[in-house]
Amino acid sequence: MRFDLHVHSIYSDGHDEVKAILEAALMKGLGGISITDHDTLKGSLAAEKLIRECKMDLVLLPGVEVTTSEGHLIVLGAEELPPKGRSPEETTDLAHDMGAVAVVPHPYHPFRHALGRIPGCDAVEVYNSKHLFGIANARARLEASRRNMPMVAGSDSHFAATVGLGVTEIEADDAEEAIRAIREGRTAIEGHRTSPKYFIGNTFQAIYREIGRGMRRI
Repeated sequence: MRFDLHVHSIYSDGHDEVKAILEAALMKGLGGISITDHDTLKGSLAAEKLIRECKMDLVLLPGVEVTTSEGHLIVLGAEELPPKGRSPEETTDLAHDMGAVAVVPHPYHPFRHALGRIPGCDAVEVYNSKHLFGIANARARLEASRRNMPMVAGSDSHFAATVGLGVTEIEADDAEEAIRAIREGRTAIEGHRTSPKYFIGNTFQAIYREIGRGMRRI
């Protein structure tokens, strides 16, 4: 089954409603999706309701992109919202306590709240579709391969139009099986680069913010 495991909606910094995202996922031929808004499960809860009420043929992995003390970490299969500000390792332990998996997204992408390292988590996002040159993706794949860690992909979509550009093929028929398959590394990666028009402005904004923080520290 084809999943996009990294998507943002209007409940955090995405530009589109959850319904538009789900419709795009179906149009792209996806069998599953995870709405991974920043520090909130509202997008996932809205998706769960819409899939049920509209009888959409989609498997939902409840998700959230948690702000840890070092950067972002995705928790998939979360039924509760993990607290922000904890270490990546502690956040991973909390995910395990709720039967979820912790995935480090874009670990080496600059200006993306990346951890800059791969902690002891369940899987590594080795393909993030929002890249200019692919160097950070290649580095993540190399390190995950060296450590024999499960690999996933995600679009990191902030627009319905870009859903499905990072796909993880998972040997699963439902959410529970998908979580287990990710943990066991039964995945395959498929990716297409997001057009820079969808993220280049956000990248420059992030660079500007980082420069501003540095000037303030000086």
